[in-house]
Amino acid sequence: MLKTLITAVIGLAALSANAQNEFVLSGKLKGNHEGKKVILSYPNPESKYAIKDSTFVKNGQFSFKGKVADVVRAELVMSAPGKEIDRSDWRRFEEMDLQSFFLENKKMNLTGANIKHAWITGGTVQRDYELLKTQLKPFEDKGRPLTKKYIQYVDEKNKTAMDALQPQLQAIGREQMKMKDDFFLKHPDSYVSLYILSDQGGIESPAFETRFNTLSSRIKNSDMGKRLRAGFNALKSVEVGKAAKDFVQNDTEGRPVTLSAFKGRYILLDFWASWCGPCRSENPNVLKAYQKFKGENFEIIAISLDDKKDPWLKAIQTDGLPWIQLSDLKGIKNQVAMMYGVTGIPQNFLIDPNGMIVARDLRGDALEKMLQKFIK
Repeated sequence: MLKTLITAVIGLAALSANAQNEFVLSGKLKGNHEGKKVILSYPNPESKYAIKDSTFVKNGQFSFKGKVADVVRAELVMSAPGKEIDRSDWRRFEEMDLQSFFLENKKMNLTGANIKHAWITGGTVQRDYELLKTQLKPFEDKGRPLTKKYIQYVDEKNKTAMDALQPQLQAIGREQMKMKDDFFLKHPDSYVSLYILSDQGGIESPAFETRFNTLSSRIKNSDMGKRLRAGFNALKSVEVGKAAKDFVQNDTEGRPVTLSAFKGRYILLDFWASWCGPCRSENPNVLKAYQKFKGENFEIIAISLDDKKDPWLKAIQTDGLPWIQLSDLKGIKNQVAMMYGVTGIPQNFLIDPNGMIVARDLRGDALEKMLQKFIK
C-alpha cells in the first residue's frame, strides 16, 4: 500500500547529543545553475510551521548554517529564477529538483549535478540513509519510467492502462519493502530504521509493537520514537470494533462541523493533504466510490493535514472533491489526526450508523468492496 509518511514530509525531530552546536551545509553543483534558488526546510518543534531558509547558487556553490535541537528530517529544493515550486499537483513531484535528507549539527556536504541526485555526506544518520538509498536505487531506476507512464495515464484518464500498470509498480514496491526489511533487521540502532518502521505501515501495522521493541533503547527513546509510541497508544483506542471519537473542526468556509451530526449514516473519515502524492493518487478511487454510494446513507468527511489554506483549497478544486472538507490548518498537529493516532497518510476509517468503526485503511478496490458489503 502506498503510503506517504507524515514523517517523510515534515521530518519529526529525534536523537540528540551532537558533537557541535550548529550545522553547516555546503553545496557544490556541476553544470550551469547560476542564480537558481535553493530552499532548505526542516521542522520547528515550537511551531506548526517548518523553518525555511533560502539562498542562491553562486559559482556553482551554496551554503546554509543553523542549529537544530536534534536530528531532523529536512528537505532541499532548487528552482529556476522566478519559478515557484507548486506542490498542489502530485503528478509534478517527479519533475521537482528536490531531496529529503537527515540534518544534524555537523559539517555536511552536498555534491552532484543537481539537488535530486546529489550525494550528501557528513552526518551519521545521513550516512545510514545514503546506504539504504544505494540499495534501493536499482528498484527506483526500474520504477521511474513506469511511474512516468502511470502519471501520463492519469492525465489521460486512461483507467484501463492505469490498472494494467499497477501490478508492475506493486511488484517493485514489494522488492523495495524486502530491502528495507533487511536493513531494519541489521540496523536496530539507526534512526533510519525507525523511519523504515514508519514507512511500512507505521503504528497502523499489526507488527508495529513487536518490531518497535527490537530497536535499541536509544532509538525507542528518541523524540520520534516517543511520538510513535504515543501515536500507537492513541490508535489502539480507535481500533475496528470501537466507538469513533466525536470531534469538531471547521470546513473551508470556517463553519464548525461535528462527526456526531452525521450519526445514522456510514461515514468514511479520510485523512489526507494537498502535499501528499499517494493521497492525491488515491483520490480518483475515493471519488469513484463516492459517486457510486453517495446518498442519505453515506458521506465522506475529509480531514486535511495542510497548514496553509490556499494549497488545500486548490487541491480540492483540482481533484474535484465534492464531499465535506475540514481542517484546523495545523499540519501534522491536526487535532482530529492526533485523536485518531494518524501519523501517516493516506489513512481512513469507515464508521457505521451507530458510530462504531467497522473498517479502516481502505484503498483502491478494497474501499468499494467494503462499501458494497455494508451499504445496500
